[in-house]
Amino acid sequence: MNIIKGAIIGLICTVILYMVPLVNALSPFFGGFIGGYVASEGAFGGFKVGVLMSLLAAIPGFMLSGALALLLADIPVLGAILAGSGLFITFVIVIYTAIFGIIGAVVGGAIADNN
Repeated sequence: MNIIKGAIIGLICTVILYMVPLVNALSPFFGGFIGGYVASEGAFGGFKVGVLMSLLAAIPGFMLSGALALLLADIPVLGAILAGSGLFITFVIVIYTAIFGIIGAVVGGAIADNN
């Protein structure tokens, strides 16, 4: 249960920090760190928090990107380009969030385990 709580808290912190200028580049790391620290399940528990946090972030991201692609599907050439670009950009953002979120959660879990 701590892992789910840590993943949700980490995701909320990540989304909030994405809106802060100059901090948004490292917001997945900070969100993952907070989530891993809150879960306090050690480094492997932090890894689980980071993976779950990434999955929870990916689901609405791809759903919104897919909805945008469906809206743009009627535009002949430009719609296909924008829809494909939107899906690609979403994929890149999710991978970026996953990598840094997992690293932050592992560090946060390891630090919480040492305390």
